[in-house]
Amino acid sequence: MRSLMLCVLSLLLAAPAAAQDRRPLDPGEPARRAADGVARLKAAGPAGAIVLRGIERHGGLEAWFAGRAIRFDYTYDPVGRPGATSRQTIDLLASRAYHTILEPGAGRFAFNGERAWILHEKPGFALPPRFWSLTPYYFVSLPFVAGDPGVKLAVVDDDPAAAGLPPADVVKLTYEDGTGDAPDDYYVLYFAKDDGRLLACRYIVTYEPMMKKRGIKQSPEKVLVYDDYREVGPLTLAHDHTFYAFPDGKRGDKVTDAGPANVVFPAEFDETRLDMPEGAQISEL
Repeated sequence: MRSLMLCVLSLLLAAPAAAQDRRPLDPGEPARRAADGVARLKAAGPAGAIVLRGIERHGGLEAWFAGRAIRFDYTYDPVGRPGATSRQTIDLLASRAYHTILEPGAGRFAFNGERAWILHEKPGFALPPRFWSLTPYYFVSLPFVAGDPGVKLAVVDDDPAAAGLPPADVVKLTYEDGTGDAPDDYYVLYFAKDDGRLLACRYIVTYEPMMKKRGIKQSPEKVLVYDDYREVGPLTLAHDHTFYAFPDGKRGDKVTDAGPANVVFPAEFDETRLDMPEGAQISEL
């Protein structure tokens, strides 16, 4: 998954941690962020046009940033391995997050843009907090984040049938050097030709602390197939995320069932939930 998501982080947050935890609200920022994103996509040629059409199909950047925050419960259930669920709230303007662990175990963790911490109230939750703070968010928030700073887009000649998909326009998303914690990640996005919906994304993970621990440089390719699209306020979001292996250039066995539930948009973002409580531990992973 995505440290995946960590590529957006360093672009936005350079202030000291204490200042980040009390980020002032600028009423004009959502509109500016949306306008900047649209301008970047329009400047990105045919690939940007495909992505912008997809973003508009899912609700548009203006609505996305105007929401300021999103909350959802995300369940990640790998085949043959223990799963996990956390209730997470994400600051859409600054890529900060706090989670309440629902299962297994109990507790909470947060990421303020520089530092991640976790408080275990009951043992059981084993996913790495820094990595997981924004990973589900990135899967949920595609294609909106494809207009972020540091993103590079290119149309690719990729057969959607190899991923088990209907006809689609295919765009590869990569990152400029120095973007976030995992600039070598990539995503191959499949947009339905008929209506522009995001059907799937194929990706790798290159988040160095995690890959080093596993003794590899990058994860094998997987493809995430989206389904069960629902209206959440002004947005259209997939609620079923099914992950498949992607060996030899084609979709393989299912490896994970996942997806968001109880989605709230727009949501309130409680700044105090970023504060590190007594007994919590800093997480480097």
